[in-house]
Amino acid sequence: MKRVLALVSTTTVLGLSACATETVPMCRAPQAHEMAAFSAIISHNETAVADAMAPGRLQNAFISRDPMVRSHVWGSEGNTRGTVTGMLSQPPLCIFDDPGFMATDASRQILVYPQRRYARVAPAPDTPLLDAPLPWGTYRGDYMTCRFEQTATGWKLADLCGYRMPGTGVTG
Repeated sequence: MKRVLALVSTTTVLGLSACATETVPMCRAPQAHEMAAFSAIISHNETAVADAMAPGRLQNAFISRDPMVRSHVWGSEGNTRGTVTGMLSQPPLCIFDDPGFMATDASRQILVYPQRRYARVAPAPDTPLLDAPLPWGTYRGDYMTCRFEQTATGWKLADLCGYRMPGTGVTG
C-alpha cells in the first residue's frame, strides 16, 4: 500500500510540475474578422478595407487616401517589403494573441507571422515560454501586430496593423 501511495504521490508531483512549465504556444489560423480585413487589404479593395476598419481618425485618413497610410498598407513604387500587404502576401499566416497587450472585451491585438518566417524564428515547441517569450524575430520583417476593436458591427481593424498617426505616437 505504501508503494502505491508513493507512486501516486510522485505521479501527482510530476504532473503538477509539468503543468507549471508552459511551453511556447501553437499558432492559429486567422479568425473570420481578421481574415476579412486581411483579404480586403490583399485584394486592394478600398471599400472593403474601410468597412473592415474601426471608425476614427485612421479610417478617415484611409478614406481620404492619405499617401502615408497607403504607403504603410500597400507600399510605394512597387516596393512592399515591410508593408502590411508584403506580410500578408506570404500565406499561410500564423496568428498569436499578443501577450504584451492587455486584451479586453473592447480591444485585442494579435501577432501575425507568415508561416515561412515563423518557421525560421520560432523556438522548438518544447521550449519553456519563460525562456522564449513572444514575439520572436524582427518587427515588420518576420511579424507585425494588428489591433482590433469591438464596434457596434463587430471586431474591426483599429490600427491598419501598426500604423502610427504622425505626431501623436499612437496607433489608430
